[in-house]
Amino acid sequence: MVRLRAHISRFALAVVLFSLAAFAVAVPPAAATQNVPGGPLVRSDTTPFAPSQQILDARWTTGRFDPPANQAGDILPTVWTEDGSSYVLMDDGGVDAPAASAFWRQSFARITGTPPNLSFQHVGNPTSPPARTWSQIGGDIDKDDGPLGPYYSTGFVEAGGVFYATQQRNWDWDDNGLFTGLAGIAYSRDGGKTWHSGGKGFPAPLGNLTFVDHGGRGGVFPDGYLYAIGTEREFNASKLLLGRVRPGVANVTDPARWQWLAGYRTGADGKRTPIWSSSLASATGVMSWNSHITYPQMTYDAPLHRYLLTFSYSYSSDPPAVWSGGAELVILDAPTPWGPFSFVARSRDFGPSNGYGAGFPSQWISSDGRTLWLKWAANFVGCQKGLDCSGKYGFNLAHVQLTVAPKRKPTAIARLRAPVLYALSASFPLLLALMLGRSRARSIRAALRRPDQR
Repeated sequence: MVRLRAHISRFALAVVLFSLAAFAVAVPPAAATQNVPGGPLVRSDTTPFAPSQQILDARWTTGRFDPPANQAGDILPTVWTEDGSSYVLMDDGGVDAPAASAFWRQSFARITGTPPNLSFQHVGNPTSPPARTWSQIGGDIDKDDGPLGPYYSTGFVEAGGVFYATQQRNWDWDDNGLFTGLAGIAYSRDGGKTWHSGGKGFPAPLGNLTFVDHGGRGGVFPDGYLYAIGTEREFNASKLLLGRVRPGVANVTDPARWQWLAGYRTGADGKRTPIWSSSLASATGVMSWNSHITYPQMTYDAPLHRYLLTFSYSYSSDPPAVWSGGAELVILDAPTPWGPFSFVARSRDFGPSNGYGAGFPSQWISSDGRTLWLKWAANFVGCQKGLDCSGKYGFNLAHVQLTVAPKRKPTAIARLRAPVLYALSASFPLLLALMLGRSRARSIRAALRRPDQR
């Protein structure tokens, strides 16, 4: 039997799904039937990571909400911009395609509303480039186009009013092959309406560089960097790389200005400090798990001071089952983007049953950090018989509740120690004067002051 190329199956099915969405009756997501997101979120740990001591449990508190009828596509990196708006990047889909069954290679939309009642509006000129049907591109996805050019994109961020998005080369779908490098990083100075290519490629093993959501508006971390993660292949990768760069078009688009995590330095206090290198060849994995990492996304949960890393993995690593034979969601947490990572929860048959591109957009995290909305896409290339195939090819949503470890109460000795130390510190000048005399005490106190207090 002749095996069809996997990417042909993917896009043919994506077109069918998008076409059906175009003819569906438009109803708010909240009015749709709540289906399951997948299996329950469970704490039983089958991963190589120790259980988290900070986040003790996670559970679904709603069912799965369908995407709006006018939206389709996958990967779905979602950005909270400095002006408070929300935007999403979509591969192989889009919003309000002008023709039934037409799609863009990649496109952007502005999101309004609050989950689960979200609305999507196309950003930019929908005719430049136009959405195309499968027949119009002759069954060759590399002839399709989007505002970033004939590329996929998994990384999207905003910094200083500038949008950045990765330009990802295609890969060998028949073998779930290794990435051959990133074509470049494009940028937009007008809110995603028009885009310009950075023109500089990044070497392998990169291919799906995804920016870290720092937990607030814009993408710049307090240390002045943008952070991003990447893997060596699309599905069931083994190693997660971490990079960083200063904001600004000249920096973000130039691979020579990026730094990559290349190891750790352990101090006398036992704390790990990252070592950064300008050489991608020197990069070491911030996290490794053989054949288990698909489309990872990372978000800082600011109220909890924890980084949440989400990814899925397929139960089979061989095409075509790697895309259609079921997948599992994994949630990890860490105190920093460079780890160490610990296990929070997992969900079998996530999607259901072929979910991917899962992430927690920071604009929808509660003020206490314990309730969040997870978004993802599912079933882009079919779903094997016998599985629950209800997950949609678009912006699926479900609500998640985290259980956090209680703060440690001070012991009786600690509660006693604080007022005693305060009393001693308050009476120190008087004791010093009685023992040494006023003039000598003044000299000692002056010497003990910080330079900025003298």
